[in-house]
Amino acid sequence: KVVYIAPLKALVRERVADWRRRLTQRMGRSLVELTGDVTPDIASIKAADIIITTPEKWDGISRGWKNRDYVRAVSLVIIDEIHLLGGDRGPILEVIVSRMNYIGSQTGRPVRIVGLSTALANARDLADWLSIEAGGLFNFRHSVRPVPLEIYIDGFPGRHYCPRMASM
Repeated sequence: KVVYIAPLKALVRERVADWRRRLTQRMGRSLVELTGDVTPDIASIKAADIIITTPEKWDGISRGWKNRDYVRAVSLVIIDEIHLLGGDRGPILEVIVSRMNYIGSQTGRPVRIVGLSTALANARDLADWLSIEAGGLFNFRHSVRPVPLEIYIDGFPGRHYCPRMASM
């Protein structure tokens, strides 16, 4: 069983629409959306190969992992926008990663964690925290983007800094 965690309900809905077409119709895989707005019945969750959810929802669901066999059956967790660990949802993502690793240690079936992000300056630190060996870390430079990234830096004199920043 696979759990895909997206930070926003809109991104969850986007993935559900795209993956339903790609994975359900073409490959016969079943998926279920699990958000604060959409809570399917337990049978649907158990039958799904892929659960697409938000961090808050998966945090709540996975807390009762001892009583939920579908949580214990998860072998892969994909966290999209994992760079948000430094933001408001960071603690929830940390708890999810720690809990899924703990579940894997208790069941004897390690859970693979995949983090998706923009290019990171501290990718090695994040990989170490996720227990990812050097061969499992893929951090691509900006130059390999399908759409080139252009960076411009404009300097401004220090006078009237606060009013200028307030107007931006």
